[in-house]
Amino acid sequence: MKELFELEKKLGVVFKNKDLLRQALVHRSFINENPESGFENNERLEFLGDAVLELIVTEYLYLNYKNPEGELTAWRAALVNAKKLAEIADSLDLNDFLMLSRGEAKDNGRARQYILANALEAVIGAIYLDSGFEKSKEFIEKVKFFTNS
Repeated sequence: MKELFELEKKLGVVFKNKDLLRQALVHRSFINENPESGFENNERLEFLGDAVLELIVTEYLYLNYKNPEGELTAWRAALVNAKKLAEIADSLDLNDFLMLSRGEAKDNGRARQYILANALEAVIGAIYLDSGFEKSKEFIEKVKFFTNS
């Protein structure tokens, strides 16, 4: 696994609590294979990050578009989905930092895309806990969640 400071540079976020960033990168398969590691998996951070991301995207859509609720909901779903999350995670080279079991590390198919998407949500949760809502919002804007490119 590469050094965390390299990931911090890619994210544009320096963590006060590096353990939060590390936890965001730990897949449950790694824990199953390495129960003595002392690490927690990233699922709780993923849960939090998902909510933070949805709130920030919802706020953006609400403030920038006067469309009815149904359209805004559809747009949010188009912006916050596994494919988009995996693409952004890939652009940040998040895969290079993941802690996976040997079996998961070999699989580069569809399952890996979901692992990347979930890890990005976990990173967002870690940013939120470490630096708050505004820093989370800055990160989400920086990685271009609100554009099609």
